[in-house]
Amino acid sequence: MRLSTRPVPRHDPRLIYAIQANRAGGLTVADIAAKHNLPLPTVLQLLRAPSPSCALKTPYEFRQGALPARAPAQVYWLGYIASSGRIFGENARGTLVLAIHPEDGAHVQTLLQDLIEGYANCEFVDSSLNGRQAYVRNPDLARVLLQWGIASSLEQTSIPLEFLPQALLPDFLRGYIEGSRLTRPFGEGRNGNGNGVPSPGSLRSLALAGSPALIEGLATALRTACSASGSMGSSTQAGLTQIVFPAKDGMRLLEYAYRLPVRSSPRAEKFVAHFARREPRRARETSRGQDAQPARR
Repeated sequence: MRLSTRPVPRHDPRLIYAIQANRAGGLTVADIAAKHNLPLPTVLQLLRAPSPSCALKTPYEFRQGALPARAPAQVYWLGYIASSGRIFGENARGTLVLAIHPEDGAHVQTLLQDLIEGYANCEFVDSSLNGRQAYVRNPDLARVLLQWGIASSLEQTSIPLEFLPQALLPDFLRGYIEGSRLTRPFGEGRNGNGNGVPSPGSLRSLALAGSPALIEGLATALRTACSASGSMGSSTQAGLTQIVFPAKDGMRLLEYAYRLPVRSSPRAEKFVAHFARREPRRARETSRGQDAQPARR
């Protein structure tokens, strides 16, 4: 059997998804390795079952059967991580590193509850170059996030949005907006130390910055979901692209993201309150009534 020299597809989530689908379809590990021109050990590693310590499902698991109860909150964090996180190290040393706003420390503790089962180690450090950072030391979470497309830098990160149910796109968008330190309303400048969060009505535009592939995917998905269109251009950070939505389209995006927020940063309190007021009264009362119903056994 010819040995493959193809690199390990750490940042190719579509290929990883295809490999897992091939296995579920009955192909042997050897067949899969030959089909994708990959070494057998690489295929075995990608097919290894996730640890129960990670509550976040892989993209393939996410699309099989019923969604987990925490799916909206987990997709929110996926968006937050996509705009602010990277994976440092590999295998047993994999760590999620988040570049966060100084006031989001307590909020990140909620991430641990939503994405990790049991104990999780999170450390906060301040850097003169990179500002406030959170280190989530959980290799199992890091491995699953790699399969979602989170990479070692924002320039490489690319999450195929077709992995997400359409109904959860608002959660991903809200997390992406709140996690970014590069664009307002929740971040500004390299260290994300802007002069506070503006009110929704005062925004003259809304920008999303990230890897070209991810931003192009978001632009297409949001144009379909809520008819919002923006202008593509280069970001202030090298290697990134940004899309800028004018005020009317930006407000449409914010209403789409904050209509029924399941998870949100405390810094977004003005946004949550503003768009809750815009929701029809009957819809709010119906939502409250459903939330008050006891869980069925």
